[in-house]
Amino acid sequence: MENLKLHVGYDKKEALYVRESLINYNKKQVAYTEEEKINIIIKDENHNILGGILGNIDWKCFHIEILWIDDVLRGQGQGRELMKEAEKVAIEKGCNLIRLETYSFQAPDFYKKLGYEVLGKLENYPEGFDHYYLFKRIKKKKNKKKK
Repeated sequence: MENLKLHVGYDKKEALYVRESLINYNKKQVAYTEEEKINIIIKDENHNILGGILGNIDWKCFHIEILWIDDVLRGQGQGRELMKEAEKVAIEKGCNLIRLETYSFQAPDFYKKLGYEVLGKLENYPEGFDHYYLFKRIKKKKNKKKK
Protein backbone atom coordinates (compact mmCIF):
# COMPACT_ATOMS: atom_id res chain seq x y z
CA MET A 1 0.00 0.00 0.00
CA GLU A 2 1.21 3.44 -0.84
CA ASN A 3 0.58 6.79 0.77
CA LEU A 4 0.20 5.45 4.32
CA LYS A 5 0.33 8.11 7.01
CA LEU A 6 0.92 7.90 10.74
CA HIS A 7 -1.18 9.93 13.11
CA VAL A 8 0.16 10.59 16.60
CA GLY A 9 -2.22 11.90 19.24
CA TYR A 10 -5.43 10.78 20.85
CA ASP A 11 -8.79 10.45 19.16
CA LYS A 12 -11.51 8.58 21.07
CA LYS A 13 -13.14 7.17 17.91
CA GLU A 14 -9.81 5.95 16.53
CA ALA A 15 -8.96 4.31 19.87
CA LEU A 16 -12.34 2.57 20.00
CA TYR A 17 -11.93 1.33 16.41
CA VAL A 18 -8.49 -0.14 17.13
CA ARG A 19 -9.71 -1.74 20.39
CA GLU A 20 -12.78 -3.28 18.74
CA SER A 21 -10.69 -4.51 15.79
CA LEU A 22 -8.32 -6.35 18.14
CA ILE A 23 -11.25 -7.83 20.07
CA ASN A 24 -12.77 -9.09 16.81
CA TYR A 25 -9.44 -10.66 15.86
CA ASN A 26 -9.15 -12.28 19.30
CA LYS A 27 -12.66 -13.73 19.02
CA LYS A 28 -11.54 -15.60 15.89
CA GLN A 29 -8.58 -17.11 17.76
CA VAL A 30 -9.88 -17.97 21.24
CA ALA A 31 -13.28 -18.79 22.71
CA TYR A 32 -14.23 -15.30 23.76
CA THR A 33 -16.26 -14.04 26.66
CA GLU A 34 -17.51 -10.52 27.10
CA GLU A 35 -15.60 -8.56 29.69
CA GLU A 36 -17.39 -8.02 32.98
CA LYS A 37 -16.27 -5.11 35.13
CA ILE A 38 -16.15 -5.78 38.88
CA ASN A 39 -15.87 -3.32 41.79
CA ILE A 40 -15.51 -4.42 45.40
CA ILE A 41 -15.84 -1.32 47.60
CA ILE A 42 -15.48 -0.63 51.33
CA LYS A 43 -17.76 2.13 52.62
CA ASP A 44 -18.34 3.56 56.07
CA GLU A 45 -21.75 4.21 57.65
CA ASN A 46 -21.94 7.54 55.78
CA HIS A 47 -21.28 5.82 52.43
CA ASN A 48 -17.78 7.32 52.15
CA ILE A 49 -15.50 5.12 50.08
CA LEU A 50 -12.52 3.95 52.15
CA GLY A 51 -11.07 1.36 49.81
CA GLY A 52 -11.72 -0.99 47.01
CA ILE A 53 -10.76 -3.23 44.17
CA LEU A 54 -11.45 -2.35 40.54
CA GLY A 55 -11.08 -5.04 37.94
CA ASN A 56 -12.56 -7.05 35.15
CA ILE A 57 -13.21 -10.65 34.26
CA ASP A 58 -12.65 -12.26 30.89
CA TRP A 59 -11.19 -15.55 29.66
CA LYS A 60 -11.93 -17.02 33.12
CA CYS A 61 -9.48 -14.58 34.68
CA PHE A 62 -10.13 -11.84 37.23
CA HIS A 63 -7.71 -9.02 36.43
CA ILE A 64 -7.35 -6.77 39.44
CA GLU A 65 -6.47 -3.37 38.02
CA ILE A 66 -6.47 -1.40 41.29
CA LEU A 67 -6.51 -2.16 44.99
CA TRP A 68 -6.57 0.89 47.25
CA ILE A 69 -7.08 1.35 50.99
CA ASP A 70 -7.51 4.75 52.66
CA ASP A 71 -4.80 5.64 55.18
CA VAL A 72 -7.32 5.45 58.06
CA LEU A 73 -7.76 1.70 57.38
CA ARG A 74 -4.23 0.67 56.43
CA GLY A 75 -2.72 -2.04 58.58
CA GLN A 76 -6.11 -3.25 59.83
CA GLY A 77 -6.49 -6.25 57.51
CA GLN A 78 -8.93 -4.60 55.11
CA GLY A 79 -6.72 -5.26 52.09
CA ARG A 80 -6.67 -8.95 53.00
CA GLU A 81 -10.47 -8.91 53.33
CA LEU A 82 -10.84 -7.30 49.91
CA MET A 83 -8.57 -9.93 48.37
CA LYS A 84 -10.54 -12.75 50.04
CA GLU A 85 -13.72 -11.30 48.56
CA ALA A 86 -12.06 -10.95 45.16
CA GLU A 87 -11.10 -14.62 45.22
CA LYS A 88 -14.64 -15.57 46.26
CA VAL A 89 -16.11 -13.50 43.41
CA ALA A 90 -13.63 -14.99 40.94
CA ILE A 91 -14.62 -18.52 41.95
CA GLU A 92 -18.34 -17.69 41.75
CA LYS A 93 -17.80 -16.26 38.25
CA GLY A 94 -16.00 -19.41 37.09
CA CYS A 95 -12.49 -17.98 37.00
CA ASN A 96 -9.43 -20.15 37.41
CA LEU A 97 -6.91 -17.31 37.62
CA ILE A 98 -6.42 -13.92 39.24
CA ARG A 99 -3.74 -11.60 37.93
CA LEU A 100 -2.51 -8.19 39.00
CA GLU A 101 0.38 -5.77 38.90
CA THR A 102 2.06 -3.85 41.70
CA TYR A 103 5.19 -1.81 42.32
CA SER A 104 7.97 -2.29 44.85
CA PHE A 105 6.75 0.84 46.70
CA GLN A 106 3.26 -0.68 46.94
CA ALA A 107 2.67 -4.25 48.09
CA PRO A 108 4.47 -7.16 46.37
CA ASP A 109 5.09 -8.91 49.71
CA PHE A 110 1.42 -8.51 50.69
CA TYR A 111 0.35 -10.41 47.58
CA LYS A 112 3.05 -13.06 47.98
CA LYS A 113 1.78 -13.77 51.53
CA LEU A 114 -1.66 -14.37 50.00
CA GLY A 115 -0.27 -17.03 47.68
CA TYR A 116 0.39 -14.96 44.57
CA GLU A 117 3.37 -15.91 42.44
CA VAL A 118 5.64 -13.46 40.66
CA LEU A 119 5.34 -14.03 36.93
CA GLY A 120 7.85 -11.32 36.14
CA LYS A 121 9.56 -8.22 37.40
CA LEU A 122 10.49 -5.18 35.35
CA GLU A 123 13.42 -3.62 37.18
CA ASN A 124 13.91 0.11 37.54
CA TYR A 125 10.42 1.04 36.33
CA PRO A 126 9.51 3.60 37.32
CA GLU A 127 13.05 4.76 37.90
CA GLY A 128 14.27 3.61 41.30
CA PHE A 129 11.52 1.00 41.73
CA ASP A 130 10.43 -2.35 40.29
CA HIS A 131 7.16 -3.31 38.57
CA TYR A 132 5.80 -6.76 39.50
CA TYR A 133 3.41 -9.00 37.57
CA LEU A 134 1.69 -11.56 39.81
CA PHE A 135 -0.90 -14.30 39.47
CA LYS A 136 -2.72 -16.93 41.49
CA ARG A 137 -4.44 -20.01 40.13
CA ILE A 138 -7.70 -20.67 41.95
CA LYS A 139 -9.96 -23.67 42.09
CA LYS A 140 -13.55 -24.06 43.05
CA LYS A 141 -13.71 -25.75 46.43
CA LYS A 142 -15.32 -29.16 46.36
CA ASN A 143 -18.07 -29.89 48.85
CA LYS A 144 -17.17 -32.78 51.10
CA LYS A 145 -19.95 -35.29 51.47
CA LYS A 146 -20.83 -36.37 54.98
CA LYS A 147 -20.77 -40.10 55.63
